[in-house]
Amino acid sequence: MKKEHTYVECTGCKWQLEQNIVPDRDWEKTPCPKCKNTRLMIDPKEYLCNMCGEGMCPNITVPSGKWSSDVPHGLFESSVTGGYESYHLMDMTKYTFSFCEKCLRELFIKCKIPPKLNDLGFSANFEYVDGEERDWKDELESYEYRIWKDAGGHHEAYMNKKCNAKKDCPSRAVYTKLYNDHDFTEDCCCEKHKPLRQYANSKLVKFIPNVLKTFL
Repeated sequence: MKKEHTYVECTGCKWQLEQNIVPDRDWEKTPCPKCKNTRLMIDPKEYLCNMCGEGMCPNITVPSGKWSSDVPHGLFESSVTGGYESYHLMDMTKYTFSFCEKCLRELFIKCKIPPKLNDLGFSANFEYVDGEERDWKDELESYEYRIWKDAGGHHEAYMNKKCNAKKDCPSRAVYTKLYNDHDFTEDCCCEKHKPLRQYANSKLVKFIPNVLKTFL
């Protein structure tokens, strides 16, 4: 039985109309990709992961604040079909499923043969193209660092005057990173991990401990 959807106001149309982004936009020639100009879209809460049952539209934190995505993240409504020689899937049966990003990550980690990774670039037509191949171990390390940072490890390392450029680095912090030459951050590093903290819009200065932040 086909499920009846719940619809909500299309956020894409609402934002463009309120902000008057393209005053002379021809909506018939360039319809809204989310709602096809109906001004209504499927409630993002309906996009659920088959593996964990949780929603696929995450809450996102950006410099301007937090907002909820209305686009499903992960492997959405993919399908596979069993064939005549299939054993674990039934012949002439199509399976449609969705996996959220968290469940995909857990599946990747369980793989005996890691997935192939490529940095994506853009073609002349602004289509995604495969670029340089990435190492799975490096990517997994970056992911584990993100989890460690969000769990408070980054801040705890700074408070303990330890390098936080790498997860659980035991070395003492030698440098603090400043953005735009003066904006303080808790990003700090040891001599070994100094290259990880050097960016075009920042500079490294002598480590600034927590007790000295109020004097900046």
